[in-house]
Amino acid sequence: MPENKTPDIAGQTPEQLLARAYHLKDLNEALDLYRDWAGTYDEAMVDGLGFVAPRVMASRLARHLKNPDGAILDIGCGTGLVGEALSSLGFRVIDGLDISTDMLEEAGKRGVYRNLLDADLTGTLPLDTAAYDAGICTGTFTHAHVGAEALDEILRAIRPGGLFACTIHKDVWQPMGFADKLEALKAGGAIREVEVQDGPYYKTSEQPDGKYVLIERL
Repeated sequence: MPENKTPDIAGQTPEQLLARAYHLKDLNEALDLYRDWAGTYDEAMVDGLGFVAPRVMASRLARHLKNPDGAILDIGCGTGLVGEALSSLGFRVIDGLDISTDMLEEAGKRGVYRNLLDADLTGTLPLDTAAYDAGICTGTFTHAHVGAEALDEILRAIRPGGLFACTIHKDVWQPMGFADKLEALKAGGAIREVEVQDGPYYKTSEQPDGKYVLIERL
């Protein structure tokens, strides 16, 4: 993980805040963290740690999603880094979904989202089936966050022929069931793998931090 010693909320460095995110024990801890962090998240992650994954993942999706009017669901949108990246690439219909209302409030300030939805990825999502041309999820499939079981609901919301792009941290790829789940979805004819590549999530990463995954819903 990159080094940065600039203090953030309550005197914590970006590294300490990220460590808190990686050791969440329950929903209340998650909501407390993202409530505290919402206003300075971009400063800590982008300026402090050089977080590039949102723009990298958005660019990869954009190479395959040619319709700028296609509806995109930004899952675990946080403060809207992915939505802003997609908007800069010409996409105009973007909805954001997150469990933290504080992060959604920050995302709304960017002015790039059509709708912002407060929802929990561990349950049934308040979304119509096949409502979106694509989904994107960056930074959510990581330590102490959401496991592979969330993929079923996400894919339900994407139309057949639609795309889903996500990052999956290397430390949870096997332990939280993502490798097995994606294989099972492929074997069952639910998805087609477009690309799965290792890559860095931060500018200064010397080794890949995890996977950049792009799949098509069949």
